Amino acid sequence: MDTAAMRQRQEARLAKMKTDLNLTQVQADSLKAITGEFSQKRRDLFMDPANQGLSREDRMAKMQPLMDAQNARIQAVLGPDLYKKYQDWDQQNRPQRGGGGGNR
Repeated sequence: MDTAAMRQRQEARLAKMKTDLNLTQVQADSLKAITGEFSQKRRDLFMDPANQGLSREDRMAKMQPLMDAQNARIQAVLGPDLYKKYQDWDQQNRPQRGGGGGNR
């Protein structure tokens, strides 16, 4: 998938999240900035030649601190109650990978 299509899909997902969770524009903008920043960091980690020979489990272990830091920043923006709703929403609306279909 090209970058423009991926960006468009991310924008649509963020708009749906904003509506479904009743986020303020500030919260939505903050989420967009945080997820964009950490998406780039995960991509950099994944593309690092030093990590190319690692198993999937080892790569995931290296990414866990990034995911934890991202989640901490999101929780700080949303607060504990809305963060829980965000986590539930994220699980239900996570893009499917591979040959599986959607959850509808």
